[in-house]
Amino acid sequence: MLRINRTAVTVAIGIVFTVIIAGSFAVGLIGLLQTAHVQADLLAEQLAPAIVRQDRRAASEMLVTLRHSPQVQAADLRDAQHRPFARYVRAGAAGPATDPGLAPFLLHVRQDFGNTGGRVGTLYLSVSLDSVLRQTAWLAIITLIAAAASLWVSGLLFGHLDRAVLAPLQALNDLMGRVHGASDFTIRARASHIAEIDALGRNFNEMIEKIHDRDQRLAQLAYFDKLTGLPNRPAFLDRLERELSRASRGGHRLGLLFLDLDGFKQVNDTLGHEAGDRLLVEAAARLRATLRPSDAAAPVSPRARSDATGPAKEAHPARLGGDEFTVLLPDLRDVGDVLVVARRIGDSLRRPFAIEGRDVAISASIGAAVFPEDGRDAATLLMHADAAMYHAKRAGRDNSCLYRTTLARSAPAQAGLDPPPGDSRAELDIGA
Repeated sequence: MLRINRTAVTVAIGIVFTVIIAGSFAVGLIGLLQTAHVQADLLAEQLAPAIVRQDRRAASEMLVTLRHSPQVQAADLRDAQHRPFARYVRAGAAGPATDPGLAPFLLHVRQDFGNTGGRVGTLYLSVSLDSVLRQTAWLAIITLIAAAASLWVSGLLFGHLDRAVLAPLQALNDLMGRVHGASDFTIRARASHIAEIDALGRNFNEMIEKIHDRDQRLAQLAYFDKLTGLPNRPAFLDRLERELSRASRGGHRLGLLFLDLDGFKQVNDTLGHEAGDRLLVEAAARLRATLRPSDAAAPVSPRARSDATGPAKEAHPARLGGDEFTVLLPDLRDVGDVLVVARRIGDSLRRPFAIEGRDVAISASIGAAVFPEDGRDAATLLMHADAAMYHAKRAGRDNSCLYRTTLARSAPAQAGLDPPPGDSRAELDIGA
């Protein structure tokens, strides 16, 4: 844009320069021609009597008076038969007035004159263009200096324009490229002293904030349960895969709890779905309070995902759907720790809930599985925790059970699940 503006200004100055010089030359030439015609007309009136009397001497003396007109280089007087009658040539002048080809820088004027009897003669004047050319040359020099000064001033103005206007616009364009390329919504445009650019920067910042808020809302809808605010099934599976990968690299144990609320269906049937939703919200709040998850435990969208490399010892709850919840327990020191957390959760959920002015009592059946002892992939680990939960429910509810891959196959069979390959039986450690 700056180059285009500079080129346009240069072309415009060049056009103005050409027009001024050409116009000046044309005006000077027209003025010189008019002066020459007036001078030739006046002189012809004085020469007419001399030609009539055939007084060549008088005619020559009259032509010599042209020496007082510096622009007149030569004069040639002809009679009625176009025969030479008198001539004047300024010292140093080239060629006769009747031969324009010999003097290309002379203006040639012809003036016929006569009396009542008809044409008496013809006067030719050769007028020099030096005065017009000098005037045009001086004007060209002055105009050229003015054009150079204009280009210099315009260069300063364009430099200021570049720093004050174009540079902020380019910076804003670079910010947009960074936002688009890196999806970095923390970028903000700086304030500008130019009102229009400052308004553009504010609009850019507002747009980025709206896009960021929209992505946050989309991530919330995609990865969080709308009712309880806990991570949903896709977010849980994503977190489980990443925690399994981290635990495998670091050689850590990973615990998985699978919770099902006992008595939730009766609450829905007796008090209605709104009361059931309220109960789920309160249960999720107790689960959070019991586990004290950090903000970093919440799954985020794939765009903002980063695989943690350091220890992550906070528990991560999630809602799979209905009255089913899960909890991830990274970096277990001992397999038995998973049941300690499960019992603490059970104690928390066992306390009555105040729903619509009534105390509602429920409990939780909790199944537990541990990586790598109870499974080395997400599907196996989740299946075994689910099987342990079903066994806890069949054992009288309000229980927590730990799946053990080395023992009897009764729990997978009862839950309608196939045992892991190579297992002849499965065992569940039951804790009240």
